[in-house]
Amino acid sequence: MSAELGIEITENGPYAVSSAPLLRMGKERDEAGRPVAWERGEAVPTEPGYELCRCGRSADKPFCDGSHKVSPRFDGTETADRAASASRRKEYMGEGLVLTDDKSLCEHASFCVRGDIHAWKMVRQTSDAAGRAALESVVASCPSGRLELHAVSDPTLIEPELEPEIAVVVDGPLWIRGGIPVRSADGFTYEVRNRVTLCRCGASKNKPFCDGSHAEVGFCDG
Repeated sequence: MSAELGIEITENGPYAVSSAPLLRMGKERDEAGRPVAWERGEAVPTEPGYELCRCGRSADKPFCDGSHKVSPRFDGTETADRAASASRRKEYMGEGLVLTDDKSLCEHASFCVRGDIHAWKMVRQTSDAAGRAALESVVASCPSGRLELHAVSDPTLIEPELEPEIAVVVDGPLWIRGGIPVRSADGFTYEVRNRVTLCRCGASKNKPFCDGSHAEVGFCDG
């Protein structure tokens, strides 16, 4: 019998993963260096169970090599709000669509604000099919799920269909896709969502989630 799909956060240690495929993911950029699309990379061979680095120090990224135990020992205390994301979301009303924003989840992937793209303005321009499609694409590109979208008349989320898998974002977080459960070191199961980003640089102030600190600390996965 295969192990149950999921991610266990170990106390001040790595993410222990069961039965989740692992791959690499990068950003396709325009001439100005702005991200325009996600670029699916190669699959990463794993065993059915494996451990992913959470401290940012491993010499074998994305896998754990025990560096979290080296002095000074890694402090992986989980500080994120455990309430459902809906309790933090601000709504932006459009024509037929509602954009919701949980700023605490932002990992600063920069798909939502770039050039003439601005998700919070685009929601006011959804009276036609082209405007709706453009906004849906931008929201779907948000890896952390900070942005969500639903129809005014239907609270069902408009979400991309994602297979359960973990994407290692180049020099960035772990992108947990397709509703993989994430359990804390004390046994709490975080809200299961289609799009989640977990910190792997060790510097997030919203652990276990990414808050964009990898860019501030110059995290590089080598």
